[in-house]
Amino acid sequence: MKFVIHFTTGKAWKVGKPHWEQGLVPHREYVREALAQGILIAGGPFMDHTGGLIILEVDCLEAAQQFADNDPAVIEGKFEATIYPWEPLEGIFNK
Repeated sequence: MKFVIHFTTGKAWKVGKPHWEQGLVPHREYVREALAQGILIAGGPFMDHTGGLIILEVDCLEAAQQFADNDPAVIEGKFEATIYPWEPLEGIFNK
């Protein structure tokens, strides 16, 4: 199943600072590990610095929730995460 994790800024987000000044290296490493595991389909920040999204392919909602809950940026309060089951209708994501 595919899930979209929508990240929004959390309580520890430094307002007025771009995403590259938020200390998100542990988050980026966590996401890169998901890529190495083959569960990350796509992801990236919103260029208005209000958060970002990740598309995962995992077995169930609980696995997607566990991924979000263990994200260092969520743990540190820099992001809040909302998860949506997602079904692509057209394009490269429905292969």
